[in-house]
Amino acid sequence: MSIAVSAVVRPSRSLRAMLGTMSAAGILIGAAMGAGWIGDLSTIARFVMAVLTIFLSFFGFYHDAQQRKPIHIDITGTGQLRLAEVNAERPCAETDWPHLRKNGEVVHLLRGTTLWPCLLLLHVQNEDGVKRSLAILPDCVSKDSFRALSVACRWVMGQGTQPKNSRKCSK
Repeated sequence: MSIAVSAVVRPSRSLRAMLGTMSAAGILIGAAMGAGWIGDLSTIARFVMAVLTIFLSFFGFYHDAQQRKPIHIDITGTGQLRLAEVNAERPCAETDWPHLRKNGEVVHLLRGTTLWPCLLLLHVQNEDGVKRSLAILPDCVSKDSFRALSVACRWVMGQGTQPKNSRKCSK
């Protein structure tokens, strides 16, 4: 049995809904601070805190909206991970996924990776040392693809391989 799996991971709608709810709560808290319903602050401090809270809430939601792109993840039978952004206008219809070889980057799973039954939080690092986190929820891929990704990632993590240029924390 091979662990090879290939899947297109679409942005999670449930994660977007949770972020939208948190942003709305931040806006309401900012408005409540600005109106003086929360805290016993001076007018200037209350205004600054309200504006800052509302700005950060909008920024968090906007930043998430800009980062939401489908990603193609490919795990080979030997455990090599390759990521490539999917072009929404021209998705690849070829079965051997040539865009992964041309535009994809090889990444390694890091120790902080979390593999739960309903969440895969992949911390990866490319060959240049750039780290990235990918949240994969069950609504991002099909049920079979989620299971296959989970099994493949567990197998890769079990191999215990570290990227050559990963930095370990020293105390």
